[in-house]
Amino acid sequence: MITIGKMSQACQLSVKTLRWYDQMGLLKPVHIDEKTGFRYYSLDQIDRVILIKRYKRFGFSLEEITGLLEADEDRLRVSLSRKKAELEAQILELQQISAEMGKCLKKEMGRNEMSEEIRIVETTEMPVFGLRQQMAVKDFGTAFGKLFEQVTKDHLQPAGPTGARYYDEEFDHDDSDVEVFIPLATKEGANASVGGMTCAKLTHKGGYSALDESYARLVKWIEENGYRTTGAPYELYVKTGYENPNPETWETDIYFPVTKKQG
Repeated sequence: MITIGKMSQACQLSVKTLRWYDQMGLLKPVHIDEKTGFRYYSLDQIDRVILIKRYKRFGFSLEEITGLLEADEDRLRVSLSRKKAELEAQILELQQISAEMGKCLKKEMGRNEMSEEIRIVETTEMPVFGLRQQMAVKDFGTAFGKLFEQVTKDHLQPAGPTGARYYDEEFDHDDSDVEVFIPLATKEGANASVGGMTCAKLTHKGGYSALDESYARLVKWIEENGYRTTGAPYELYVKTGYENPNPETWETDIYFPVTKKQG
C-alpha cells in the first residue's frame, strides 16, 4: 500500500482531489488508519486513476465516469462512441466558426453584412418522402439515416437535395416539430410535398453555425418589403459536407412561403 501523498505524487492529483473522489465513491482508499486517519491506496488503484483522468479528458463528468468504471464492454463501447460523435460535431462547429471569423476579418471585422441576395420566387411542387417528429437539430443525422434506409428498402428514386421543414412558430434548437425529407423523382412512394407556392428565398453560403443569421435577415426582409409568411419555412441542402468537407463551400437554400400584405 502507498500513502495518499505517494498516490498524489504518482497520479499527479492533489490530495484534495483524492479526498473528493473518496467522498464521491469514485476512488476509495483500501485502508484508513483508525488512529491517524491516514489514507492508504493499493498500487492497482493507480490504473483506476489513469482511467478516471482519461475519461475526464474525453469530456465525461465525474458522475458519468462512476458508471463507466463499472460498465461492461458493450456499454462502455456505446458510451465512448457516442462521446466521440459529440466531440467530432463540436470540432466541426468550431471549424465553421473559425472560417466565419476569417471571413469577417477579411471584410468588415465582424460587422453585420447583407451580402446574400434575397428574392421572391415561384417554387415548383416536389414530391418527397419525409419523416416528421419532435427532434433536436443534432438528431437530423439519425432521422436522415432512417429515411435513406426506407427509400432504399422501397426502391424509391431520390431526386435533388435533401431538406428540412419547420412547423413550430417558435424555434427550439433542442425540441422542435421538424420534417426532414428526401425529394423523389416521381409521386410514387411520396408521403408529402414541398414547394408549389410563392416564397422569399435566400441562399446561405457557409457552415451551419451562422444559419440563424440568414434566417434573421430573411425574416427582416419579408417584413420590410410588405410580405407576410403563409406557411412553414423549409431549407434545401444544396451543397454539403458530403461533396466537400470545407464549410465555406456549403450552400443552403432557405424558403419562406409568403404573400403580399393587403393595404
